[in-house]
Parts: sequence; C-alpha cells; structure tokens
Amino acid sequence: MQMKEVTILPRALSLLLKETNGDAIRLYLHYLAKGDAEAEGAMHSLNLTREAYAAAYAELMSLELLPKEKRVLDEAPATYTREEIARITREDPEFLELVQFAERRLGHVSSVSEVQTLLNIYHWQGLPCSVIMLLVGYCADQSAKQGRRLTMGAIRNTANKWINQGIDTPDKADQYLRTLEGQSRYLNQVTRMLHITALTPSVEAFIREWADKKMDLDLVERAADISAMRFSGNLNFRYMNGILRGWFEKGYFTLEAVEANEGKRDPSPAFGQKRKPETAAAQSQSELDSIRKAREFYEKHQREKKE
Repeated sequence: MQMKEVTILPRALSLLLKETNGDAIRLYLHYLAKGDAEAEGAMHSLNLTREAYAAAYAELMSLELLPKEKRVLDEAPATYTREEIARITREDPEFLELVQFAERRLGHVSSVSEVQTLLNIYHWQGLPCSVIMLLVGYCADQSAKQGRRLTMGAIRNTANKWINQGIDTPDKADQYLRTLEGQSRYLNQVTRMLHITALTPSVEAFIREWADKKMDLDLVERAADISAMRFSGNLNFRYMNGILRGWFEKGYFTLEAVEANEGKRDPSPAFGQKRKPETAAAQSQSELDSIRKAREFYEKHQREKKE
C-alpha cells in the first residue's frame, strides 16, 4: 500500500519531540495523513479506546496542533458507569485533582452525573483540566457575586461558551480573564464617572464595546455631554454609542483629535446636575474582584505545579 507523504512543520515537530503521550503523536500523524481527526475513523484506524482518543485529542488541542473547527465532536457525549469513573480518576491524577477542586467549590461531594459532566468537558469537548479548574473557579466567584449556588449546569454552559470562543488553553484562558478584568475596570470607571444607578445588560454591552475599542474616558464623557444636551439632560446610550462608533471609524481616539476636527463643545449643566450616587460601580467592582480571584488561583496553581 502506497503511503501518503506528509510534512511536519518545525513548530509541530518541536512539540511532538517533547510529547509523552504516544497516542497524541499517532493521532497527529493520522490527522496529517487523512486531513482530519474525526473520532470514529481515528479510533478505528489507530485502535484507540474512546478515552484514549479523547485524551490524545485534548493534548493536541492544548498544543494548538489541530484546527479549532474540529473542536466539538459530532457524536453524543459518552456516559460512564461508576466503575469507569473510579478507574479514570485512579489512572488520571489531573482529573482527580479537578474533581476534588470542583467539589470544594460546589460545596458537596460530586454526584455521578456531575462527574460525567466534568468528564465530557475534559474528554469529549477536549478542554485541559487546568483550563476547566480556572473555569470552575471563575463560575464559583460569579455565582457568589450574584448570591446564587454554583451548579454544574453553569459550569457546562460556561465551558460551551469558552469552547465556541476558542478559549482552550491555559494561556488563552488567562488572557481571556485579563480581558474581562480590563473591561470590568473600564466599566467601573465609566459607571462612576457617569453616576449610573442601574446597569442594564444593553448599557453594559455598550460600555464593554467601548472598552474593547479602547475609547478614552474623556471621549465617553464628551459623548455623554452631547447626549445630555440633545435629550434634555438624559443619557441615551444608543445615541452615545453611535457618536463613539463614528469617532472610532474616523480614527479619533482622543478628545484632542475630536476637538481638532469637530470643534469644542461646552459640557451640559443639565447632565452634571443629573448625576446620582452610583450603585452599578459597586456591582462592576464585585465582578472585577471575582475575575481577579480566578486569575490568582490559576497563577497559584501554576506555581504549585512547578514546585
């Protein structure tokens, strides 16, 4: 039988030479030869069990050697018996550590169905245990902030969201939380500056968009002043968003650039008189604290692993 010639890029070769999971190396070579790493075909060709395939697949995804669009598998999640769960936790110390960590954050011993959910996030969807632990910590802090009990459903939904966004390695998860932290800090500053008393989901979405675009706070305040003059002292966030988006598209990223091109505008007295004590700022500060806790856990866990 004629074998297909494959080319291994230097980065992939460097990673594979350090790889200790032989199944992951075989799966990667299978992917190069076949053009995909589809579960059933790979398991049949390589004579792998579902658990071995999932572990190899997760390892290659953590190394970013497989394309993101292959992330979510087509087949239904697997179900596990108590005996299978006991064997996996006994043979995989990282997963055992994940289960124990989740139990501490859930506040109770995990049920079989809860462990199955963690196994499916780990095996079927391919998130590394270190990423899932970071995800669980973040979910726990968010639930505490909202005064709700942490549930495995919230963990599963957040895992789906992270996977759809391509957050599938510890570095990407850390960067994602850093982005959330920056957005929350910006959200805190804007709510304080504008004295927002009720932060609705739509208003929060607008402010997070401004954070992503790195719009100066001076520009946000100027847009608020224009809105106040236009709407009798009221803040119309959709109108403000249109102003800021227009400035962004024109390349005006500072107040000086706006004034140089569109002239100066005096602040509206009505807007200044409308400001009230801010409760939304306290809410965004709570989110900022929860994100920071999740990141601190991740950094502590990484230090402990190195020691």
